[in-house]
Amino acid sequence: MLNLIRKALDWEWLLLLLLLPFPFLPQIFPVLALLIIVLLLIAHKLILGYFIPPTPYNAAILVMLLSLGVSLWATFEFALSLPKIVSIIVGITLFFSIVRLNKERAIWTIAGVFIALGIMMVVVGLVGTQWQPPFAFLNRLAELLPFAANNFLGTAEGFINANELAGVLCWTVPFMMALSIGLRQRLWQISPVLYGLIVASTLFTAFLLVATSSRGGVLAFGISIILILGFFVNGRWRLVLASGALISFLILFSYGRNLVADDIVGDTLGLSGRIEIWSRAFLVLQDHPLTGVSVNGFRRVVHVLYPLFGIADEIDIAHAHNHLLQAGLDLGLPGLISYLALWIISAILLIATFRHLIRRRATRHPYYSLVAGLGGSLLAGWIFGLFDAIALGARPSFMWWILIGLTASVHYAVVYSGEHLHTHRRVTSDRVVMDNNPVTTRPMRP
Repeated sequence: MLNLIRKALDWEWLLLLLLLPFPFLPQIFPVLALLIIVLLLIAHKLILGYFIPPTPYNAAILVMLLSLGVSLWATFEFALSLPKIVSIIVGITLFFSIVRLNKERAIWTIAGVFIALGIMMVVVGLVGTQWQPPFAFLNRLAELLPFAANNFLGTAEGFINANELAGVLCWTVPFMMALSIGLRQRLWQISPVLYGLIVASTLFTAFLLVATSSRGGVLAFGISIILILGFFVNGRWRLVLASGALISFLILFSYGRNLVADDIVGDTLGLSGRIEIWSRAFLVLQDHPLTGVSVNGFRRVVHVLYPLFGIADEIDIAHAHNHLLQAGLDLGLPGLISYLALWIISAILLIATFRHLIRRRATRHPYYSLVAGLGGSLLAGWIFGLFDAIALGARPSFMWWILIGLTASVHYAVVYSGEHLHTHRRVTSDRVVMDNNPVTTRPMRP
């Protein structure tokens, strides 16, 4: 019986993925999702000896959970907050499940699932977004699909917000692009058809990101490309890449100064609208520093207690259009600190993993490409979040939890697992290193 439960726990990540829609269904389903999570934690303790695996994120996540409890206590409308609270808990549980799985097995199963989910997001975005010129032809393309629809649950007028789709693609496209570049030889050897499909999916996903017309998303993606390319070029080309990036930034900055406020961000709300929303968010945090205004509560509070002068009351302000401010509004300043800590820990782990790979001369190991993809995706997500937000607990936010779960996993695999990583071929004048076995050679006589 215990062995059966242990084997079932190896697939808990799949069960948690199936639970993702539950928080947004009628209230019995969120309660059922919480009950399943409790049973999983009990099974962990009985079978594995711990509730959650030790990770560098544990302290920050504990503070976030405590802030979530305080926010729930302070909520003014339980039904409004419950779906996203449960969604956050499912995301955290998914993170720990991924970390535990990858400590015992290969990381690439979850990496492949992440790519598959990213492609699913592309399909859903294609059929669920109302595309604007010059990409309106995508609406006709979506109509050709047998499952095309425009009545997605919980979306504005049945359509997916293009900016939110851009934020999701900022997590997925850099990841796919880094693996397409870094693992091109391995994937080609496995199957040229598979590699071609991955490259085609990456290019189409990048095109769809541009088609959202989210300038924040395109900017974030462009910067992430520079970071990713920096992983795969040598020192001289890195200097050229950095110089080109600086020149491009100066050109964009000069061009951006001549744009009107509504055009800088690329949507009807514009930069001026965001600045007004940010000012109200700061006022809310001044008035409610410890509790915030409850998860998902800002959209109700802002029009009643902090009215906007440049934005009509009929417009639903779903979030603060800044991921840091939104975390503070949902969870208070302690929750904001814990959320920021998760980002900082992720950056530290990726830098440490990168340095270990360089030190161990493992720049051709697949983990190196994985670090490049994770770094590019998290950087793009961070930059996008400065002008927009996918709030904690939003439907696609589980993708972010998968990313930081993979970050913790690859750090463990490189730094602590003892796995032998020096797999590339290196030739010098007097020694040949091939397949990890040094072979002494004699210099050739003239």
